[in-house]
Amino acid sequence: MRGPGLHTGRVARVTLAPAPPGHGIRFAVRCPGSGIDTEVPAGTAGWVASRMSTALDIGQGRKLRTIEHLMASLAASGIDNAAITVEGTEIPILDGSAARWCALIDAAGRVPQERPRQALRIRAPFQVDGLHGFLRAEPAEAFSVDVSTDRLPGFGVLRWSGRIDPASFRTEIAPSRSFGNASLIWRTLLKTRLARTLLPCPIRDRLWARSFDSQTVCGGLAPAPARPECRRSICPETQGRMHPRDREPLLRGARPGRVAILLGGRVLGGARFPDEPVRHKILDLVGDLGLAGRPILGRIVANCPTHALTFAFLTELMRHPECWEMVSLADAAPSGLGTVTDRGAIRAT
Repeated sequence: MRGPGLHTGRVARVTLAPAPPGHGIRFAVRCPGSGIDTEVPAGTAGWVASRMSTALDIGQGRKLRTIEHLMASLAASGIDNAAITVEGTEIPILDGSAARWCALIDAAGRVPQERPRQALRIRAPFQVDGLHGFLRAEPAEAFSVDVSTDRLPGFGVLRWSGRIDPASFRTEIAPSRSFGNASLIWRTLLKTRLARTLLPCPIRDRLWARSFDSQTVCGGLAPAPARPECRRSICPETQGRMHPRDREPLLRGARPGRVAILLGGRVLGGARFPDEPVRHKILDLVGDLGLAGRPILGRIVANCPTHALTFAFLTELMRHPECWEMVSLADAAPSGLGTVTDRGAIRAT
């Protein structure tokens, strides 16, 4: 696959190839002319804070950005092992969704491998909180989600819940697109040096708050409920990794046809689903949870999840082994993300 990235706007080429058992999902990044030639596993250890994307550290102060849509497609396809070569520093955005990645993986096919598949089963509720939301895991027999967002001006509360399996992901989640909110442009302007020079801090704060007005009531829906009794703190080390420390490109590749543009509670050109933005939140969440390196058996409940919050959730969850256990999935026909037992690898052609 070849195409431009959402944030850098630069064209990259991506090749997915088979890998042996135990290999995992690994990215071999090649950047001719920059001296970057490295391989990084898809995991929280290599995660690095990046604005509006999930990224891996590839050394020399560089990142491989926007891996979440491809990771979601691999996870939803039950692919455990794949060797991914990237000529560039950002995965192509395509049409802003995961539909084409899923179609390409389906066309390539997959094969079983002779090694038991491990899953992370949630034993006790575990929740972490972010600036405007939370992310919680609860015990369940299969992977399901209940995700809401109430921070999109004009949209009110959007919420989607259900089990995620290969079929439901492809029909209900994968076609949803990345979105750009017109209010984000307004907030970005408020952060500029010119705004800080011309506008007193109280005025900027009021304008910032106003950009979130009229967005918490829509059709009687309510956000997914938090459970304060399940809340766990995020350690200072993890918090320090959650915030970008550099000025990286942002939305330079955003164009109609690559993202859905939100304006006044509508999607310009039409939405693929009435609640498309929250479905895309789920798409990103599935991809970010793929950094656990194994399927999750549990119910994920979240309101306004972000890439950084999902990283913190996975990192802190590993610090609390009383809340989870590793299990070996019995051989059975593939039935869902987190219950797929056909040890997947991309088929060689």
